[in-house]
Amino acid sequence: MTIVHRFRPAAAALAALGLASILTLSCGGGGGTPSSPSTPTPTAQPTTPPPTGGGGVGSSSCSLGSGSPNAQCVKGSARLLDAVLTAQDALVQQKPQIFDKTQENGDGSGQYFVRDKEAYLDGLLSILSSAGYCAQRDPEDYTYEKILLKNENGFSETYDVLSSNGYMRRNGIYTETCTPASFPVDYGTAVPPAGSGCGKPYPPPLSRFNVKIHIPGTDKDPDTLDSTPIVGPNLEYCTSIGYADRTLCPVRLEGSPERLACEAWAVGNARDTGKPGPTWTREPGGTLCTGPASGCGHHEANPYALYVYKGGTYRATAANGAYGEVYVDRPQ
Repeated sequence: MTIVHRFRPAAAALAALGLASILTLSCGGGGGTPSSPSTPTPTAQPTTPPPTGGGGVGSSSCSLGSGSPNAQCVKGSARLLDAVLTAQDALVQQKPQIFDKTQENGDGSGQYFVRDKEAYLDGLLSILSSAGYCAQRDPEDYTYEKILLKNENGFSETYDVLSSNGYMRRNGIYTETCTPASFPVDYGTAVPPAGSGCGKPYPPPLSRFNVKIHIPGTDKDPDTLDSTPIVGPNLEYCTSIGYADRTLCPVRLEGSPERLACEAWAVGNARDTGKPGPTWTREPGGTLCTGPASGCGHHEANPYALYVYKGGTYRATAANGAYGEVYVDRPQ
């Protein structure tokens, strides 16, 4: 009964906010299996959406204070579900341009297609925060589509409010309850930033690169190198992501939707390009790979691949200093 009394004022405020919005608008008329290191393929560079809503990772904007990184989370009985559903109703009324009401996931379900994912999620957080709740997007969800909600520090709840095919979710959106509240928590730099696309289990620090000649060249064409970032020795981590037979492994299985993002975070940015990926150099001397004159040049689509025009030793180095290298037998 104590919990019920503590969250009802916020829920009532949220309902009133939704009703007021409706009236205003009316008046205004307006996994896989272990495999060999990855093969270079053209890939899009990962992007990191900024933390948004009622406090990002480690934010102190929640007036209720911080959560616990050791919270225990289980599926139980949702206590804040009505608040989320009311916020969805209010957002549809306040910002109809976010939705395509001609597309509905189930006739009469109110689960409209979402035109603008960021505006939808940020809008829900804004409405919930205005009603007195602490709300933020789940930094441990690699798709960055779930929201966290609390009205005290004794517990928090997780809701999955967007379907994988882009529709609002209203049925079965409650995911779990964490005790005590699981957010906000300042993880520092030990884990990827919220919305990076790399979720749990978080990769440990890189220890090396596996570098090899992927496509041998000819007298006229360069060799193409391939590099794979490797972590470990860490049997627990490698087993947890699907490499049960090894202690040294890539950051994710090949084909994992998180692999590119986890590699980008673990490797860091190249010194010369400032973009995610290793710094490629020709050794000895650490000459940066800038094109044929330097003996090596960046692959146009894959930062983990390299074109080699001259013989020598070529090194891929991460931001933390971990590296791997291979010798290429070509004319100097």
